[in-house]
Amino acid sequence: MLIGEARKPSMRLSSTTLATAAAAILVIYSTVIAAQTGQGVVRGEVTDSSGGVLPGVTVVATAADGRLLETTVTDRVGGYVFRALPAGPAILRFQLEGFTSVVVRLGVQPGAETRVVERLEVAPLSETVVVHGDAPVDPTPFSPSSPPPVVTPVPVHDRDSVCGPAKPGASPESFGTIRSGRYEAKAGLYTAGTELIIDGGMLNGLEVGQNLVVRRYYRVRGLGRARADVIGEHSAGLLQIVAAGERLSIGVVMYACDELMNGDFLASFKPEAIRTPDPMGIPAYRDAARILFADEGQMLGAPRRLMVIDRGSEHGVSAGQRLTLFRKGRSAARPDVVGDAIVVAVRSDSATIRVERVTDAISSGDWAAPQGPSSVAR
Repeated sequence: MLIGEARKPSMRLSSTTLATAAAAILVIYSTVIAAQTGQGVVRGEVTDSSGGVLPGVTVVATAADGRLLETTVTDRVGGYVFRALPAGPAILRFQLEGFTSVVVRLGVQPGAETRVVERLEVAPLSETVVVHGDAPVDPTPFSPSSPPPVVTPVPVHDRDSVCGPAKPGASPESFGTIRSGRYEAKAGLYTAGTELIIDGGMLNGLEVGQNLVVRRYYRVRGLGRARADVIGEHSAGLLQIVAAGERLSIGVVMYACDELMNGDFLASFKPEAIRTPDPMGIPAYRDAARILFADEGQMLGAPRRLMVIDRGSEHGVSAGQRLTLFRKGRSAARPDVVGDAIVVAVRSDSATIRVERVTDAISSGDWAAPQGPSSVAR
């Protein structure tokens, strides 16, 4: 170096410094873009009543007018994030099978992050109640002095094959409808062990000892090719006729999937026998069924939740069959797998499936591929 030459300052930066600077620039850039587009970030975590993290919780974000904005599922440490929700009022719904659902209202700020930490409580347990008695049924079934009804135990079967949603048949059947409770005419909601008055009797094909599924219809919005509403069929429980007249009958609720209601109708009891699920196999993505909808009051599929697909026995679907749940990606050869399910009940053109595992929320329009034999499956 020549005498008197000034030493130039070094411009070298460490990789750590560069990474930190890049991250800061990215955050600033994202915030500016979010503010310009009128969007905000909502982030948080979900725990149980003891403070333990809850993975697999479905978090649904909707606008104040009910529009679905975005859905996600909490990760292995109970965390979730919505990175681009529209600014303004929003509603978060937290759902996990076995826990009470929670609804949170908040305001999303443009270019800002809102943190929502929620705790879910374990849902109350329900039990199957079977009513027994030794006295015969009074021939005048509506007398308040009648002895307790005698019921016959229900054969063992897969309860999920009765409870849950279904696609209505082309020719819906009804043996009658629930008029009221036998002793509480204005109750309106009924559970296991309740005696009910039925609008329908021997002229409708009812007879003592007959088991019937209690059902009602519900509306599912925005499905189908034209995004039109469709009708789903919900099974609320199982009822047994203990006394029958020509036009009126008495029934006892053998078990309730949830509450039975006035106006629910009675249909044939055709349960699927309990069977071991098929072995795991290779998904046939090219022969997949479409997921139609979840049960009444539910929007998304989660573990242990029941949903309906658009294929049934006419397409070779059978109870116990395993399905791979997926979404179609950019490449047909690389579908986006989001879970697994098992078929629990089958009709001619549809079937009810039970979601077993998810990596993301399952919704209508997703696909269910039947799993075929595999020499490497366990």
